[in-house]
Amino acid sequence: MPTIEEALLYKGHTPEDYAGDAVVLGNAERALKTARQTMLGAVGADVEQYLPDDPRVTELTLIYFDDLYSERGVSAKVSNATRRLVSDMECQLRMELRTAKEASGA
Repeated sequence: MPTIEEALLYKGHTPEDYAGDAVVLGNAERALKTARQTMLGAVGADVEQYLPDDPRVTELTLIYFDDLYSERGVSAKVSNATRRLVSDMECQLRMELRTAKEASGA
C-alpha cells in the first residue's frame, strides 16, 4: 500500500508543498484509504496476501487515489484510456489472485 507521501508525490506534490497542512494531509489520507478499499473490493480482499509484490496493486491504488483526490478534470480521451487501463488491471489481478489461491490450496 502506498504511503501518503508516495500518493501525494504521484500527484506531483513534494513534501514541502503540504508540510504542516492538516487539511491537505487529511484529505489525502481519506482518499488513500478509500482508494485502497476500492482496489480491494475490485480485485479481492486478499490480493495483498497472495500477490504481495505485484506493482499493479500499488499502481491501481494510486490511480484510484488520483481520481478521488483530483482537483481538476481530464479530457474524455484520457479518462477513457484510464478507465480501460483500470479495467484491464483489475481483471489481470483477479485472475492471478485466483491462480495464486489455487496454487496455495486455499
